[in-house]
Amino acid sequence: MSEDGSQSSAGTPGTSGGGHFVFYTYRASAGVEYLDLLDWTTHPDGTVAGTYTAVMLSKGSPGGEKRSPHSLTGTQQGSSVTLIPAGMSGPPVHGRISGDTLTTDSDLSAETFTYKATDPAGFDKIVSHDKATPPPDGEEMSPGPTKAGPTPSP
Repeated sequence: MSEDGSQSSAGTPGTSGGGHFVFYTYRASAGVEYLDLLDWTTHPDGTVAGTYTAVMLSKGSPGGEKRSPHSLTGTQQGSSVTLIPAGMSGPPVHGRISGDTLTTDSDLSAETFTYKATDPAGFDKIVSHDKATPPPDGEEMSPGPTKAGPTPSP
């Protein structure tokens, strides 16, 4: 739910099977905050094109924002998506969209990460808010990733 009480959605699916999707996640480690933005369009044939932007905020250096954009390709079939950021090592990111949440298996350790639906302007507000008033150690201002265990087999 947004501040005005309206339900946020994961994307704007098109009538022919395509759509536009924007998700972000937040994590902090050793005084550095990391925010990731996934912004893609799924074409009616299931191909994905978009961008992955990694933002690093350092509490110790004012104005310490570093953005690293990468192009993104992949495929989407219904709620299942495979994302491949260009120029990055590692396996593709596999995920599942449910409502306003994208859950991914972004690494080889079987951990899952949760991304929340947003829009580019909303993401910029989140980054600005965290940069302007970093949370005290041990507290998170933005929603943190949810680490879930392995999914049980049906």
